[in-house]
Formats: sequence, structure tokens, C-alpha cells
Amino acid sequence: MRRGFVMPLVVLMALVTSMMVAVLLNRNAVRRSDAEWELNSYVEEHRQRGVREIVAVWLQFTGQQDFESMLGSDGTAFTLDYSGGRRLVVKLLPAQGAPVIDPEGVDVSQVQGTILSPKLQRDIVERTAENLGSRAETLGRRSGPIAVSLYDASAEVIRAMAQAVLQNDQLAEEYTNQLLRRRDEASAVDRPALLNLARDVGIPDNQQTQLAAMWTTLPALWSVRVELTGPGDAGRDQTIGRYEALVFIPREETTSPLLTGSEHPSAWFLEWRKLDEGVGYTPIPGLGEY
Repeated sequence: MRRGFVMPLVVLMALVTSMMVAVLLNRNAVRRSDAEWELNSYVEEHRQRGVREIVAVWLQFTGQQDFESMLGSDGTAFTLDYSGGRRLVVKLLPAQGAPVIDPEGVDVSQVQGTILSPKLQRDIVERTAENLGSRAETLGRRSGPIAVSLYDASAEVIRAMAQAVLQNDQLAEEYTNQLLRRRDEASAVDRPALLNLARDVGIPDNQQTQLAAMWTTLPALWSVRVELTGPGDAGRDQTIGRYEALVFIPREETTSPLLTGSEHPSAWFLEWRKLDEGVGYTPIPGLGEY
């Protein structure tokens, strides 16, 4: 072999060797990364289970009481300090001011079939979402009973739902205006008052009962905001996890349980999700940020 070709060959072999070493190192790094991801996922899964169970136990023992009186001015339900300097803060905020916008997510068992059949409930939900248009995702929720909290719902939501039931824009507008006026003026609005209001506006009898079923003054849906913090760098506390849930808290003896036959408190959870790190709390439909 000529000496002129020896050096390029050596360089080429060194390059190939270095590439092979890089590939092996990269494989090891990927395996190590996969192992760390699996470990972190395992830890996070069990952390969420623990946090959720703590919230569920609190709901189990306070849900049938006047728990609103136990909430702080910012909605704080309780704070729990435990080992390692960690702290759990749980807040509850009313969430039934938002309408259901997913026909498959509406809990049709919460309304008597003689008033609103399951099909009619899903049709009303679908029309409500159409009436809200591009704001449906912002103002609506994906699950729960069809009724919204009369005192928490916005005029836009009430109008969209009235239009969905009546399918008459002019009649729905008149009904909405009268209902809002009655809500703002009266100390309490009960079912007879709702029926009388609808009758006075000129709404047919069958639609009077349907409209009355759209509103509740005893909301059962609540948003749960959870934040878990612990010691971080430089002695400062850092966020370990942030979670958001939609829970159903039965408020009347006639209210059907979320899962028939289930006594486990976790049956009250309609939705649960982990929030992205560093983003902060995401808006709950109809509530905005805090």
C-alpha cells in the first residue's frame, strides 16, 4: 500500500470508530432516558392516586354537609402539610354555571325521562353548543347534568340554552330577559316561579317544564384545583404537581349517584387531569383564571 493512502485510511477508520462509539453512547442514553421516564411516570401516577384519594375522602365526609361555609374566600377547602416539607392546597370553585356542550357527556339520569328524554337532552346540548358557536369551548363543559346553576350562569349561556329548548329566537330572547330580571330582583327563584314566568311569556305548557329543568339553584358540580409544593433549590418551595378535577357532589336525597351502586368516593370524579408544569392553572369553563 502506498504511504500516501495510509493517513486518509487511518483518518477514515478513526471516524468510523468514533461514529460507532457515538451510536453506542446514544443508545445507552436513550435507554437511560426511557428508564427515567418510566420511573417518573410511575412516581407521578402514584402521586396522583394519593392526591385524588385525599380529596375523595374529604368529599366523602363533607359533601353532604354545608361545605360552602367551610371554604375560604378564595375557595380554599383545606391545606395539608406532611413529611418532607411538602404542602397540599385544595380549592373548590362552583362549576355548574357552564353548560354541557358534548351530547355524549351529559348525565341524562339527573332529569326525569317524563320531562326530558335522554334523546331530547342530547339534542338540547347539541343545539346549545351550536348557539354558543366559537365560544362553546370557552364557556362549556364536557360532562355532568344538563342543568346549569341559575345564579352562576352568564346571560349568554342562559340565552343559548333557552334558544336550544324553544327553537324560537324571539321567544327565547323575551324569556331570557324576564328570567335575568327575576334572578337579579328576587331573593330566591323556585320551580313554581320558573313555571309561572314561562307561562306569562307565552311559552307552551310542555316547554315550560323543559325550561324549568334547565336551571338549578343548588349546584352539584364543582371545580377542584390542587397544588402540591415541596422544598426545591436554594431552600425555596417549588411546585411538584398541579391538578384539576370536575366533581359531582349530590346535594339532594333525590339526586342519583354518579355511578349507580358505587359507594366509593372516587365515583364523584367526572374529570381529572394534570396541568402542564410552569403554565399555571388553566381556565375552568365559565370561570376564567385566578
